[in-house]
Amino acid sequence: MPVETMARTEMRPWNRVGTPLDHPATAAEAIKAAGLDWSVALEPVSDLRGRNIPSARALVRTDRMEALSVVGTGYRPIQNVDAFRFADLLVGEGKAVYESAGSLDGGRRIWLEAKLPGDVWVEGEDRIQKYLLLTNPHYRGSSLWVLLTARRLACENMLFAALAQGRPYAVRIRHTGNIEDHVVEAQRLLGISLKYYDSFGEQARHFASRQLTRSAVERYFEDLVPDPKDADPVRAATTRETLLRLFETGRGSDLPGARGTLWGALNAVSEFVDHERGTRGVGTTERMARWKSSMFGSGRDLKERAWQRALALVE
Repeated sequence: MPVETMARTEMRPWNRVGTPLDHPATAAEAIKAAGLDWSVALEPVSDLRGRNIPSARALVRTDRMEALSVVGTGYRPIQNVDAFRFADLLVGEGKAVYESAGSLDGGRRIWLEAKLPGDVWVEGEDRIQKYLLLTNPHYRGSSLWVLLTARRLACENMLFAALAQGRPYAVRIRHTGNIEDHVVEAQRLLGISLKYYDSFGEQARHFASRQLTRSAVERYFEDLVPDPKDADPVRAATTRETLLRLFETGRGSDLPGARGTLWGALNAVSEFVDHERGTRGVGTTERMARWKSSMFGSGRDLKERAWQRALALVE
């Protein structure tokens, strides 16, 4: 099962497992409710003959004494409690409402999602909520990331606006030093990146003002989901048909700024990724696999490409 533990403050389509919270959680409450109050440690690694390998360490989850990964000697683990405390330091205690937290893949990745103050209005009742997503992986080659995201209330879609190359509205901390050393720089970057939501709203409103013909919508989806060169094109064609259906009748597609607009086409892509894209598994396993892809994998990449393509159309 991809999701091991979770705590959340509200029910969402992708999120029907975990520990319910009766009120918005602090970071300290969230870590306990989500079952993340465990630590990791570095242990020696031996070869098949029992000889120590000096260049490697095992990253072990201590509550189960399970190895999560083999890492180099320069790897410095960031404990769950420190990652959650880091979120408080970034946004300021009491300024964010922690809505969900959990672990994936046996604890190899933990996450914390917090709602930030204020909303972004696109047109009429079309409202976007601001979120911060912190993810702290426990495996080789990984980094702690703090990302700014957005949720459209009309359809519960998570949106990732790739406003510039390189994801400047994110903070990355490698597992090579003390997390506390990064607080000041991370606060500075996040303070600057709050302008992200000003740009986000401006671009979203621009998309909402751009009406698209049927042929233009079809070209937009074809650019995002082209026929593969060396594989059966049926799957790609089926995906584009689903995107067209969501564009015409999906959640929130009847709102003034979405009906027949580029904003509506963009949200059709997000709805497909978050609610309809096929994944392995059934029931809860399927929902959480889709959420994992939407937040951390190929689904997220598709959303970012959709935003970049939308920007290219209006420019």
